[in-house]
Amino acid sequence: MSRSRISYVNKDILVLLLTSSISIFLIFSNTSPQVQKLKLQTSWLFSKAAYPVTWYKDIFSIKEENKLLKNKVIQLSLLNSELESYRHENERLKNLLNFSENQTINYLTANVVNFHLGIVNQTITIDIGELDGLTENLPIMDEIGLLGKTIETNEHVTLIQLISDKNFRVSIRVGKERVLGIFIPTHGKYGILEGVRKTTPLEEGNIAYTSGISDIYPSNIPVARIISISNQKSLPFQRIIVEILGSITNLDFVFVML
Repeated sequence: MSRSRISYVNKDILVLLLTSSISIFLIFSNTSPQVQKLKLQTSWLFSKAAYPVTWYKDIFSIKEENKLLKNKVIQLSLLNSELESYRHENERLKNLLNFSENQTINYLTANVVNFHLGIVNQTITIDIGELDGLTENLPIMDEIGLLGKTIETNEHVTLIQLISDKNFRVSIRVGKERVLGIFIPTHGKYGILEGVRKTTPLEEGNIAYTSGISDIYPSNIPVARIISISNQKSLPFQRIIVEILGSITNLDFVFVML
């Protein structure tokens, strides 16, 4: 196609666009009812044509807003977890304070700094030692019950054998008759009472206390609660399953009895 032909076509297109623009302007400048109706229909068509673009913008805006809300939810969740941790710590400190106000024995409060919870050996480390007056074989408890005893100490820290350690034993008294027995841990927070005669009247829920005949543990420290009692004809003693009272799975603070 020659240049003169291309130039002629371009002029035709330009004239067409110009006349179309002028015609549209004149039409929409008219205020007749027919033109107003045409304007309304044209606006409706444009709104329909523009809907996908508007929809996409709305979706994009919603996604951005959703992302911001998720970030806020995560921040609030972390804050709530932190506050819940502080609440539990506050309740525990209150219990410790109430315990200290009701006791006449001498004791020191210590923080638990390490756990050594093996299958057989169950020990923890606390942040006070010989410089604070600690020695071996001192009773350890929380505000609920007996937790164990000190077994090794240096100037600054002390190792504690927990009541759940397989090698732990403590003499107890239980029931209205205050009969003697031996507490022996079995697994987790459970243990058994050995040496309690069949004729001893006991009930589920009875508390076993330290007997006081030991050189380590003073009398009447709560040790465990009876959860099951059974008798076997071939054995002279009752089979008594108990649950340790002290909080061996939630150790933050402990008392060292001096």
